[in-house]
Amino acid sequence: MSAGGGDLLRGIRGGLGLARFDRRALDLLRIDVTGFWHSFTALLLAVPGYLLLYSLPVPGEGATPPSPDEEAAADVIATMATGTDHFGLLGDVLVDLLAWASFPLLLLILARRTGIARGFVPYVVARNWLSMVQVYVMVAVIATAGVLPAPLAGLLTTLALAALVGMEWFMTRLTLGLNSGAVTLIVLLAILWPILLARLV
Repeated sequence: MSAGGGDLLRGIRGGLGLARFDRRALDLLRIDVTGFWHSFTALLLAVPGYLLLYSLPVPGEGATPPSPDEEAAADVIATMATGTDHFGLLGDVLVDLLAWASFPLLLLILARRTGIARGFVPYVVARNWLSMVQVYVMVAVIATAGVLPAPLAGLLTTLALAALVGMEWFMTRLTLGLNSGAVTLIVLLAILWPILLARLV
């Protein structure tokens, strides 16, 4: 399943382009069956990022009672850093990777009813490479938030969350070509799926 050097570089560049809301980024990706399977290499590339993400301390968590600002910042940061029920470092990473890899299957089951069958391969390829980029964006944001005052940390992470959701919405609309309502439902399902899966395992 490992991608060739060309596909790997194209995938990373495409993911970075999608993160910048660049429509031309889709042209960089290999949108065929081979590119589909190669895009799952992004999961392997994201593993170091997930390990860093779950290793970073969450601001606002400590022995002393947090102020209201620190508590609010910690809530937002925890939303970015932890989507599971704390299975331990490796457990959290594995659950996230399982959710990532299984979501296309869930979407494929719904494909006939949602009208996404034609755009399914482009969607999965684009989502895999974008998700890899998003993991490292979260690492950078949470690491930066950890050294900021609580109000700024909360603002930074709130804006970052909005940006990450915006990236997902943009990519979904671009690849599937659905109306805004359908795209929003798919994005919400993508956000909720890791949380639901964590409850099930």
